[in-house]
Formats: sequence, structure tokens, C-alpha cells
Amino acid sequence: MKLGALVTLKDVSKSYQSITGDRIQAVKNISFQLDEGEVVALVGPSGCGKSTILRMIAGLEKPDSGAVEEVRSERFLIGYIFQDSSLMRWRTVYNNVKVPLEILGINKPERVQKMIDMVGLSGFEKQYPNELSGGMQRRVSIARALVHEPTVLLMDEPFTGVDEITKELLQTDLLYIIGGLGVTGVLVTHDVEEAVYLADRVLVMSAHPGTIIEEVRVPLPKTREPVMRTQEPFNLCCKEIRDKLHLLTPRRPETR
Repeated sequence: MKLGALVTLKDVSKSYQSITGDRIQAVKNISFQLDEGEVVALVGPSGCGKSTILRMIAGLEKPDSGAVEEVRSERFLIGYIFQDSSLMRWRTVYNNVKVPLEILGINKPERVQKMIDMVGLSGFEKQYPNELSGGMQRRVSIARALVHEPTVLLMDEPFTGVDEITKELLQTDLLYIIGGLGVTGVLVTHDVEEAVYLADRVLVMSAHPGTIIEEVRVPLPKTREPVMRTQEPFNLCCKEIRDKLHLLTPRRPETR
């Protein structure tokens, strides 16, 4: 059953002023909606405005034109997983995870522990970020982004810089957590396989100014397993997205 839209972008455009004083358009006429319980991925060339879209959904930036409409109830909260772990080096794992609850004035130590357990860091509550591997730091950032039970989770290339083996493990763990909590999310990534594995829909974007040129629905069940990466529906979906992206890439000049 399709549930209602939590966030709707209507003809959203955004530009920035360069150091020379010129206006550079980041995104142009972006329109899509995010339905409750789904994950939408944004895939496109570097600099096409994917992260700008996340920041506008989060309310950190305002569009020049168009509208970002959110279903505002008594409780509409954003969770954010950044490109780096962005952990406070002077705080333990436990104290990093509880930051959103502190900001909201909520005292729920059982919720903090639950999220630490869910990301597989039981026993590391008193460790500091510099005592953790890169993958473990990412797990802390996932727990922190979800501890306050956000309405929408924004994920900005959440596994950048992590080795491939750890990355695939983290993707599967995040997928199980998203499924278990019924998370609604927006994922920004350059990784086509990551987009197909984690998302229900993939929005393919053009180079700047970024526009949405195609929507690809992922033909996989909501509950997914790592073995699906090797199966035909997964690979065909990845190929469809790559074909769209390759149309945006200038051809190399022929050599004699």
C-alpha cells in the first residue's frame, strides 16, 4: 500500500554566487516526492547538486524558486548521515550517539543503548572515535542519525572512503536497520550498486545545473539479501542507470 508523501519538491531551483560574483546554478526545476516508508536515491555526476537537494530538504538552505513542502505534524525530525563520520573526538561512542537527544531535551538512555546494539557496537560504548576503525566510526554516525527516531533520514554518501569489503557489510547492516525501523530516506551516492541495493527508486540527475532526467524503479523486494547483487534483476537495473549516466558523459575523442 502506498502511503502519503512526507516531503514534496516542486520545481525547486537553487544557485550560488561564485567568488567572481557570477551566479552559478546548482539545480534547476527539481520535482519529486518522498513517500512514507520508501528510500529514494539521487545519482548523478559530481557537482550536479545532489547534496544541495539534501540541505534544502533539511531546511539548511532555501530554494531560489519553487517549494520544499514537508508534512508538518507535531513531530517532524530530520536525521543526517554526513559524508564523513563527523564525530566529536572528545566524546565516547555513547555520548556521540546521544547528541540528538540532548539537543531535543530527551532523556532516553535505553534508546541510545538500543541503537548502539543495532549497529553492532555493544561493548564499545566507552571508546573514543580515535580508538575505532573507519567502519566502526560509520556505525556510530548511523546510530546517532537514528537515535531520535527521525521522520526522514538523509544520507550524503554515507560510506565515502571506506574499503569495499567494509562498505558492502555496512550497506547490508544499514539496509536491515532501515527495514527494521521502517525508515523513510533520501540517499545521495555516486555508487550505482549502492543506490540499487538500498533504494526503492533511483533518480538519475544530469550535470550542473542538476535536473532529474529519469526515474528508475528498483525491481527488488523490500526485504533484500546480499546474494541479490549477483542476480539478473539487480544487474539489469544497474545497467539501466549506467546507460542513462553514460549519455551524460562526453565521448572521448577518437585516436588514430
